[in-house]
Amino acid sequence: MTELYELPTEVRLAAGGRIQAIRLPEGWRLVERTSNRWLVETDWWREPVSRDYRRCVTRSGECVEVYHDLAMDSWHLARRYD
Repeated sequence: MTELYELPTEVRLAAGGRIQAIRLPEGWRLVERTSNRWLVETDWWREPVSRDYRRCVTRSGECVEVYHDLAMDSWHLARRYD
């Protein structure tokens, strides 16, 4: 099952912008790798959306999706896969 979220979160970045850790509701998780990354830019005719999405696998084996809202410079937890 996939859990959908729309929560602000904290992210620790390494040099070059690689995600090192993500703060989930249960606490910090170290990131093993980023399995996918994509940009979304849409709704330019209304309120623009510009997001950098990343699907990450934590060292404990969890798969989570976060995005960086480029306009607001804030990170958000989008979903968790099981």
